[in-house]
Amino acid sequence: MVPLQQSPQILTSDSFLAHLHKVAHAVEEVLETLLPPPTSRLHEAMRYSVLGGGKRLRSFLVWESCQLFNVPLQETLHTAAAIEFIQAYSLVHDDLPSMDNANFRRGKPSCHKTFGEATAILVGDALIPLAFQTLVSLNTSADIRLTLIENLSRTIGSDGLVAGQMRDLGQEKSCHTEQDLRDLQRLKTGLFFAFASESGAILGKASSQERDALREYGFLFGQAFQMIDDLLDGCGSQEAIGKPIHQDASKLTFFSLLGPDLLYKKTEATLEEAIAALSLFQGRASLLKDAALYALTRKR
Repeated sequence: MVPLQQSPQILTSDSFLAHLHKVAHAVEEVLETLLPPPTSRLHEAMRYSVLGGGKRLRSFLVWESCQLFNVPLQETLHTAAAIEFIQAYSLVHDDLPSMDNANFRRGKPSCHKTFGEATAILVGDALIPLAFQTLVSLNTSADIRLTLIENLSRTIGSDGLVAGQMRDLGQEKSCHTEQDLRDLQRLKTGLFFAFASESGAILGKASSQERDALREYGFLFGQAFQMIDDLLDGCGSQEAIGKPIHQDASKLTFFSLLGPDLLYKKTEATLEEAIAALSLFQGRASLLKDAALYALTRKR
């Protein structure tokens, strides 16, 4: 395999970035329509937390996996929106003083800094059912809707995202080794990216081999994404990434364990594995490959 640093530099090409922005804009428009109007403080806080931020990379993985199987636009965008609601909930709760205690997110004050801790907790509580309502309303078969709901429930539940949050807080098994960190990030990040990538295959009634390939790609992409997050927390800048740095200085992270140079090399190797998982599609998943290359351009 050609090393990523020797690959064509679509990483910052106008065409890829334009496509990424196009998908983000389309998803943002759908989020606007699915969120309740800002007629109450709770609804205002929900919109504040969901809208106007982030590259929407999980949505991009949904979009591109759906494109492989000609999934209708409405089902594509609404599934992406459901994932963004879950992502927003997790960030709002992660930022709370009892969790990571972060005062900024996506370049603006965190939800609890703007609306108070109690409201922030309720925002997260409200976004979870809204995500499932969105999946229930998809214009597809009951079997497909049920599969998406079951898989998302498992991904974010007590054996998935929430388990990862508990471990990250030191409330369960502590991290001491690189494998411990990989296990933690599988729960907190990898499984969610895997669900986003696989969702298009579920909606498109793909084969089990195609579903497995996209799930593996998403899982590895998510693992690399977290590695880059650790790198940015260790040696990035708040201005570049839109949130405080050194938030994890007291924890064992990929950055503190491996150092910047080795971490970057391992991130690159993980993304190469993700790209290899797409070989089944014989070039039809080129934009998913581009997304992996793009991940390396996040500012150090």
